[in-house]
This record gives sequence, structure tokens and C-alpha cells, in this order.
Amino acid sequence: MTATVLPKLIMTGLDHKSASLDIREQFALTKEKTRQILAAIKENNVVGGCVIVSTCNRTELYASVLNGNVFEPTKILCNLLGKNIFDFKDSFTERVGNLAMEHLCRVASGLDSQILGDAQIITQVREALELSRAQNCTDSYMETMSRLAIQAAKAIKTNVVFKSPGADSVPGKAVDKLKTLCKLAGKNAVVIGNGWMGRLVAKLLIDENANVTVTLREHKKGFVQIPDGANAISYNERYKAIEQADMVISATTSPHFTLCHKELTGLTQQPSIIMDLAVPRDVEPSVKEIPGIALLTIDDISDENRSLSAESILMIDNIIEEHIKKYYHWLEFKRVNAA
Repeated sequence: MTATVLPKLIMTGLDHKSASLDIREQFALTKEKTRQILAAIKENNVVGGCVIVSTCNRTELYASVLNGNVFEPTKILCNLLGKNIFDFKDSFTERVGNLAMEHLCRVASGLDSQILGDAQIITQVREALELSRAQNCTDSYMETMSRLAIQAAKAIKTNVVFKSPGADSVPGKAVDKLKTLCKLAGKNAVVIGNGWMGRLVAKLLIDENANVTVTLREHKKGFVQIPDGANAISYNERYKAIEQADMVISATTSPHFTLCHKELTGLTQQPSIIMDLAVPRDVEPSVKEIPGIALLTIDDISDENRSLSAESILMIDNIIEEHIKKYYHWLEFKRVNAA
């Protein structure tokens, strides 16, 4: 009887530790681009399933490789994005088997995020799985690995990370950073972007008694929620509002700059702080050259000084190991039943 050959887990990815913002934004993927890449990978019949996690911190491809086939994930991802692998190979890390799953557990838990214990990443991992599923690009191996990684993340967040003090989201950390730069009460702030990140930034600024104006795209008016206490203007009127602002925070998924050097220099008055929380960036990088403006990116609000105790690290390792064992128990059950 021929032995059953089960798919092999493999992943590749770059993140804020291995790649600068300049590199990360070249690999940042919209949902539509993610769908295209997933479909292209699945069509070659080398992988059974694939999932892509793309956030401001990272872009990662996970796949189950069929029947011992050769699959070069970094090369394939670069090719599909029109990138030369030799320009970026040092930024990517490939992992196989339990190392791939262990990494996904850590990612979903927020342990590898710029903001330790990032509250949003577990949702982003779940949404990545759902997007792949909707494209018919998952298989039972991707589904099981992702489900167990999310379960591990929930256990870690409940038992470990949430016991650590401090902001646990990019918006929370961003506002904490702003508080170190100036007193927020009474300041005029413009928030560009009305996704979850923009809305939360606006709410947190309002909680600090700042005067907050949020921008809305014309085609979205009537279909969005505005934080209580915020004023709303058309996105097209943003520069007019910025002339009266002390600070601007931009957090959109726009493929174009929301703030440009030329337009800002033409204002009668500029804000003293501009914070760009988007990847790819919302703010033209040359804005940092304008005198009197402090331009901050998402990399400027990282959580380098936070750490976990030895006891917490041991607990995390045990939780992850437990869920990896569950995956391999499931794998063995599947192998025996397929024989």
C-alpha cells in the first residue's frame, strides 16, 4: 500500500523587524490585489490552499504544499508583484511545518506586532482566512492551522498580554505618542480616514478633550458612523480644515497620498504635527522637509520598550505548543483515515 503524502505547511513573510517602511509599503496589498494573488497561486495546482495576511506591520503568505511539490513562496510572491527577489530576499523569512504555525500563533496574538498585544491583529488574521475562503483558496490544512492559531491567540490574550499595562492598538499608541508631544485638550485635530483606525483615533482624541474634525469621502456620506463629538467635512475640503489644525492624523487605505508637499506649503498656516498611520503611506515623505512640521509614521510609535516577564513567556510558549500538538494530532488522524 502506498503511503499517504500529506501537504506541508510553508510560509514566507516580511515584517517591521525585517523590513523598513519603504520596503513594507511596496508589498502592502489591497483586498482586490490579495484576491488576485491567491487565485494565481491556487491555479498552479502546487498548493492545496493559501492565505495572505497583509497589515501595516507585515505581508505574509501561508500555504499547504501538495505531494512533495517544490514551492518557492518568496520567489512566487515577488514575481506576482513584479518585484525582483534579489532586491528583497534579505527582508523575507521562510518557515516550514510547526515553525510556520508557531509564527502564525505569535502573529495572531499580537506578540510580533509593533504594539505588543495589538488588539486588532487577531481580527485581521481571521479576515485573511475568510477572504481566502471566499476565493475558494483554502483547504482543510489552512483552515485547521488558522483556526487553531486564532484559538491560541485568544488564550494568550486572555491569560497573558491583557495583563500587561499600556495601549494595545495602533490608535491607542498613536494618541499616547501625541500626548508626549503636547497637551491635547483644546487642540484642533483633523483625522483623515473613517475606517476602524480613523474612528478610534478620533474617539480617543475626543476623550482627551481635543476638537476633532473627520473627513468623509463624498460617495460614502450617509453610510458611515461619526464618533460622538466630532465634526465632519468632505475629504475634498481637508486642506481648508488643516489650516486651522494643530495636528493631522491620516489613516486610510488610499493608493494615493492624502497630503502632499505642494498643497501643504501653500497653506497660510500649517499644523505642527502630522501623523501618518497608513501603509502604504498617506503623506508624501517630503513633507518632513517643511519647517515647523513634525512628520511621524507608524514606525515612530512602536513598542520597543515593552517586554513580558519570564513567567509570561513560558505561559505563551506552552499555549502555542499545545495548539501545535492539536494540529499534528488532527494531521495524524487525517493520515490514518486517508490510508
